[in-house]
Amino acid sequence: MLNHRDLTHPEAGGAEVYLLEIFQRIAAAGHRVTLLCAGYNAAPRTDRYGDITVLRVGRQTTMHFVGTLAALQLARRERVDVFVESLCKLPFLVPAFTSTPVLPVVLHLFGGAAFRELNPALASYVWLSEKLIPPVYRRLPFVALSESTARDLRRRGVTTARIDVVPPGLDLARYPESPCHGAEEPLLVYVGRLKRYKGLDIVLRAFARTRMQVPAARLVLVGKGDDRPRLERLVNSLGLDDAVHFAGYVSEDSKIDWLRRACAVVYPSPKEGWGIATMEAAACSKPVLASNADGLRDAVRDGVTGLLIPHSDVERWAAGMTQMLLDASLRRRLGAAARLWAGQFDWDTQATKMRRILENVTRTPGMSRDAECAAL
Repeated sequence: MLNHRDLTHPEAGGAEVYLLEIFQRIAAAGHRVTLLCAGYNAAPRTDRYGDITVLRVGRQTTMHFVGTLAALQLARRERVDVFVESLCKLPFLVPAFTSTPVLPVVLHLFGGAAFRELNPALASYVWLSEKLIPPVYRRLPFVALSESTARDLRRRGVTTARIDVVPPGLDLARYPESPCHGAEEPLLVYVGRLKRYKGLDIVLRAFARTRMQVPAARLVLVGKGDDRPRLERLVNSLGLDDAVHFAGYVSEDSKIDWLRRACAVVYPSPKEGWGIATMEAAACSKPVLASNADGLRDAVRDGVTGLLIPHSDVERWAAGMTQMLLDASLRRRLGAAARLWAGQFDWDTQATKMRRILENVTRTPGMSRDAECAAL
């Protein structure tokens, strides 16, 4: 399996949770699983994550290139039945270099969203790299994280019949139910990385307006990322220093505690594969205010488990947050439905589905490298 990071990487996120939860179970079922990922700091080159062997090669900036080479070298040393490519950043383009079966697992693709996070040159490189996905991978089956991602693949020319959707799961027992009782602190919580493309500046501007209606309201941002300095400056300029708290990276138990304390969870990203944090909030009986965007439309049921809001509409975000803080009956209704919704997802079921897809892939003769190159 090729992925840019493993779960211990300082910048690990939802993609790493998804892959490790599923493939840990596949490994425990008796399959040999090796993860190729980028190294960081003083992390050992060879490691173990439960039943998964971890091989770290290169760094975050070079993994796109050296990861593919390392995968091909591994296949020369030992038997590899199938390569699993995580398409969450730049594609590794493994099918162009091997006849071994390849299963691309598409967490989400950036598309135009790359230009919100990266400088124009790097964003253009990411955008152009994604253009290679249909020709290089077109003969392969795909796994998509959500129906939104599947639609994105279809728009790019991937045949519907070759796409399976395997959403994330949850270990519901890890998230104690915390129903609204009408007397909560007026607290909103965000859980995720602090990245420019996540759109947290929109929530902060909206929260400043919400505070005019709910003066005691507080907002806690749980997570770390390189956009924190910019966001801290914005908080200061909006006069919100006493109302917005940057919790930073916290333990799993602390994260769940913040979710349980919240009246609602906010997730303003313009595009996601799914948004695992929204399901963690749902498991804690908390409604979610999320962007009406790909991936989040799959995770949040508008008007049932939360509210979907146009991504960049500050007025609508402010109105939604104010409504959620002031209307305890709405929170109770949405929170109860959210818990039921979260109960429909579990990691064991998703891992079984992924394992069956992998077993089918290994039984399907792969295309030769010469044939693939001819197709290109």
